[in-house]
Amino acid sequence: MVRGPGETSTLPAGAKKALSLRAWIWACLILVVLTWTPVLALHLRNMSVADPGTGTLIVVFPPTVSTLDLFRSIGDARGAPVGPVSWVPRAWIVQSAETGFAGRLREHGAWAVYSPNLLSMRQVLSCSGMVAAPPSAGPGEPMRPAS
Repeated sequence: MVRGPGETSTLPAGAKKALSLRAWIWACLILVVLTWTPVLALHLRNMSVADPGTGTLIVVFPPTVSTLDLFRSIGDARGAPVGPVSWVPRAWIVQSAETGFAGRLREHGAWAVYSPNLLSMRQVLSCSGMVAAPPSAGPGEPMRPAS
């Protein structure tokens, strides 16, 4: 139907107005958060290393810990820092060949100790069932020291 310049558009009786673009964006964002939060929580739980863990690990310290205390904690746990995880404050990749390294890190103030597979997107997707887990992935197998 062609309308004149002075005519306004009115919806016929019973027609509904479409959602705005902003509403669709928020709806999609909420859907993504609700979908991925359980997957990431399951992934963090699966990648947590038991106290006897050894080898190369990812450790997260509280944000209130100074850099000196962080290095002291790693050293007191008889480990060596490899490098920081740049996008997570106070998270470091560390290593030790001695059994019980993960437990000692927790005793010295670490919030969490994870397998290095924590940073693997394939490992995250395997928790969701989208892809198969790599054959050597998982906290059930002993961690090998980095070479």
